Amino acid sequence: MEYHITKDGTEIKLSDLELSHLKNILRWIDRKADKGLTIRRGGGGFDVDSWWYCEDTYYGEDARIELNYYSYKSELSRREIF
Repeated sequence: MEYHITKDGTEIKLSDLELSHLKNILRWIDRKADKGLTIRRGGGGFDVDSWWYCEDTYYGEDARIELNYYSYKSELSRREIF
């Protein structure tokens, strides 16, 4: 089961999203893919030497993959068949 996570952390099944919301999410992902998606990751342990940080910017297809575009697209396709 695939989920959409809202800004406040709520998980909603893709199948429970309103059709208009699903389409808006896909348009947003397309805009982010064109503009660039920067993802910052980091972590570490108990001492300063074990901390790490990484920042990557993704465009186009790579950004769509990071944002699970094809899960949303699949759900939209499933609904538009009926």
